[in-house]
Amino acid sequence: MRRKVLLGAVGIVVVLVAAVWWFVLRDTAPPAPDIDRATQVAADAQATTSEAPIPGPSGTWTVDTSIGSFSDFTSSYVGFRVEEELARGIGHVEAVGRTPVVDGWFELDGDTLVAAEITADLSSIRTDRAGRDGKVKQALDTGTHPEAVFTLTGPVELVGLPAPGDESATQIDVTAPGSLTIKGTTNEVELDLKASLVGEIVTVVGTFDIVFADYGVEAPTAPIVVSVEDHGVVEIQLFLTR
Repeated sequence: MRRKVLLGAVGIVVVLVAAVWWFVLRDTAPPAPDIDRATQVAADAQATTSEAPIPGPSGTWTVDTSIGSFSDFTSSYVGFRVEEELARGIGHVEAVGRTPVVDGWFELDGDTLVAAEITADLSSIRTDRAGRDGKVKQALDTGTHPEAVFTLTGPVELVGLPAPGDESATQIDVTAPGSLTIKGTTNEVELDLKASLVGEIVTVVGTFDIVFADYGVEAPTAPIVVSVEDHGVVEIQLFLTR
């Protein structure tokens, strides 16, 4: 009888450990945005429309949230990625949060990006662990400052961007200077972008480093978290149409 009780207790411990690993400790962070994958999403979306491309890229392009799905991160989104150190013996994991509620526009004059503004609703942010969502929103003070805004502060030459209708889907790499406002604080940033044009869809993915203290943000913690990096990476993926 005693042996059965002991075996039962061991079984319960094993189940609890497995449950803790599955729901808390396993690394569930989604991969970083990838221009090749995003371009394929744009190509699939373009294939479903019969609209004829307008010659030349000049004009105003707006974020199109109908392309792709946020469930597998093939849609437009803005988010962050930061390293966490968990309790002893568990190691590092990546914490990732993203919001699909994104609005904005790019203004192109020929091959030059002359103006742009992107707004992300941080109150709609979701992380790879639902239990972390509330603390992230608290750290960002989304009740008072629900939006993060990136504004282009200088022109960017998009040399090599093909004309709509060109099937080459050339990818270009540029750095865009801008200002970023989070939690009511604005700082200058440089956004590293990869962009492609498929038919009438501009695809953009980008990243830049951020120091949380620069925006008055204190990284959230939890009992199992030993430490959280004081800096992270902002990630964006955007699909824009005219």
